[in-house]
Amino acid sequence: MSELGARLRRAREANGISLAQAAADTRILLQSLQALEEGAFERLPGDVVARGFIRNYAQYLGLSPDEMIELYRRERGATDKIRIVPATNPPRTRMYVLPSFFAIFFITLVLVGLAYVGLSALGRIGERTTPSAGIAPSPTIVPPSPLPTPSPPPTTVNLVVTATPSPVVLTPAISPTPEPEATQAAPIVVEVRVPNVRGNENSWVRVQVDGSTVFEAIMRAGDQRTFTAQRRVFIRAGNPTDVEVTVNGLQQGPLGTVPGQPVNWSWPPN
Repeated sequence: MSELGARLRRAREANGISLAQAAADTRILLQSLQALEEGAFERLPGDVVARGFIRNYAQYLGLSPDEMIELYRRERGATDKIRIVPATNPPRTRMYVLPSFFAIFFITLVLVGLAYVGLSALGRIGERTTPSAGIAPSPTIVPPSPLPTPSPPPTTVNLVVTATPSPVVLTPAISPTPEPEATQAAPIVVEVRVPNVRGNENSWVRVQVDGSTVFEAIMRAGDQRTFTAQRRVFIRAGNPTDVEVTVNGLQQGPLGTVPGQPVNWSWPPN
């Protein structure tokens, strides 16, 4: 059971107000008031609209709007903010030590000295292995190499190659299919009504939603229409003093102050 809905219902019953009377006084749809008192927030148009309904209904019943909105936030589920904790250990920085010029020069001298000592040692070993002058070296007899075997002459084969051109197949380029854009929930909910009170007259009304005309007719006393839009709502009324507008649950009042003089009205305001 929703605590918010129970408190709203108890406050309404304590004041002796019926749900239909509350809907007429607050100009909130009866289905929306039932959803609030039952805690069925998923049946409301959206989060922004639901908060506007709760604020207006709480003020109408004499309750604290901020307290009721806080109950709504807790029942819908609020998430804690993510805290970023800095790392305790600083990252290690690699240090590269470049050798100095004197170190390179010293290492070069050492390598040259070692090479000189090695070459000197190899020269002395070669002198020890040289035969003495009194002993004649024995001649080395090299056997004659065998004559090369003549290879048979290569056989000439005449090959006739006929090149057959292969057909060229043209593959049409396949353009990627654009993905449909995700449709966002309508952020603007506008209610247009002619209150059924004494003295109100009929009024011609035209409504454009996001640049397209969706309604154009004569509204009589007691008529009410609801429109949703993504970006903008434009309304033109012939008798603006008898036409009232509610945006996202917030009352905006009559469209004009002079009876019978047509006016233009838009949301968001210019």
